[in-house]
Amino acid sequence: MPRKTAPLAAIASVLLLAGCEPLTTNELQHEAQSIHSTAAEGALLAEGVAQQRTLSSFVRAHATELADAADTSARKLHDATVPDSLQRSTSRGIDLATRTSSVLGDLELTPSNPQEASRIESRLNRLAGAAQRLQDSL
Repeated sequence: MPRKTAPLAAIASVLLLAGCEPLTTNELQHEAQSIHSTAAEGALLAEGVAQQRTLSSFVRAHATELADAADTSARKLHDATVPDSLQRSTSRGIDLATRTSSVLGDLELTPSNPQEASRIESRLNRLAGAAQRLQDSL
């Protein structure tokens, strides 16, 4: 191997091995906290729609950003190497993140419907609570 490519190969090997480390409890707690925050913020956004205090364009854009954040958490947990002791909690985190994203997608599609927003707010508050319970259980 030429001298110039040897350091690059070594760095690539280290990065590959670093990605294979198992998910830790702290990392799972961080993702659960992220899911909680995303769902809680979405609930506040939906409350604004329910009270007719927000613009549809803002709701649409912000709901999209929040759904993307929930999707990112789901992907991180799904792609992680999970030890047996965290399998169940990780699956729960993936489910909560996926459901949060889906509900936020509903808000994105109905950014000016106060009645639907009220239902969405309730669903997001329940998801935020479930994510908080997951985080507290770890």
